[in-house]
Amino acid sequence: METERLCIRKITDADAQELSKVLADSEVMKYSTVGVHSEQQIHDYIANYQKQYYQNGYGHWAIYDSSTFDFIGICGLNKHEIDSGEVIHISYRLAPNQQGKGYAAESTLGILDYAKHSLRLDAIHALIEPENVSSVKVVNRTGFEFIETSSFR
Repeated sequence: METERLCIRKITDADAQELSKVLADSEVMKYSTVGVHSEQQIHDYIANYQKQYYQNGYGHWAIYDSSTFDFIGICGLNKHEIDSGEVIHISYRLAPNQQGKGYAAESTLGILDYAKHSLRLDAIHALIEPENVSSVKVVNRTGFEFIETSSFR
């Protein structure tokens, strides 16, 4: 996928070092349900999403600046079980030096367009801790509406 400034593509083994800038950073992973990743967990993460691309046609994708090729972060779709049932939700994590530049909203809009037009998904959810004010702002800017408070199962 391409947006105005971003190239969003499948994650490969070659992305492991760049992914550590996000997945191994305690501040970036503060609101993650799985927490900070070790080197082995990053390799498992890559393998899992490569499997998800094949099984579901989606997963997490790597985000790069399309003009400088700098690593920005990850954005993608996941299935999770919550109180009201299984949902497909969007999530993103940006490298610390890439935050505050509008990349989360831009990549979210790119993924939403792909989900609607290529995957033909009816609904995408955003599951966010209320304390994660930055992410709440991103989903508000990208057109999400609050539906309910829920919990992961």
